[in-house]
Amino acid sequence: MTWSTFEVLALLQVGPRLDYNLDGLPALISSKVAKLAVKSLPPVVDIEEAANTRRRQYHSTRILAILENHVNLADFKKILGVTSLDLYNPSPNADGGGFVFGEARIRGRSSIISTYRLDADQPTSQVFDARVKKEVMHELGHMIGLEHCTSFTCAMHKSENVFDIDTKSDSYCDSCQAVLQEIHR
Repeated sequence: MTWSTFEVLALLQVGPRLDYNLDGLPALISSKVAKLAVKSLPPVVDIEEAANTRRRQYHSTRILAILENHVNLADFKKILGVTSLDLYNPSPNADGGGFVFGEARIRGRSSIISTYRLDADQPTSQVFDARVKKEVMHELGHMIGLEHCTSFTCAMHKSENVFDIDTKSDSYCDSCQAVLQEIHR
């Protein structure tokens, strides 16, 4: 996939309420990924088909399908949702179906991140904000073609817990930047 012109990423709240203000994310995303503009959309609140009442969680892959339908309707190339709901993925690749901080399809059209567990240890507002931004950049990286990275400080490093998130940055390492440059050619 090559990007010769700007692509537009739709950013939106998923679910009935959100514990994070999305206003600062467009500037962050646009500053980190060349040729990507961000447009905010109204919330998508009807995601009950993704609810698992027994688990008291929401199936992240089903939310991606809901968002992809939204992408088709809104004619955006990519969409990133942010929710305060607890997400899980029953896939064996998702550590046996426990919680996930987010999910995106590699080179896909949609991604979702959850703030639910990002404040589980009641961090300061600055730490919470930094965690959200790092997870946004992580899932966005997957959408634009980046895999998990072995560098602990890269935004693409896989996070098993919030302390892993605290260790990494909201930027891509030199190796991931090189991949991005190839993609953007």
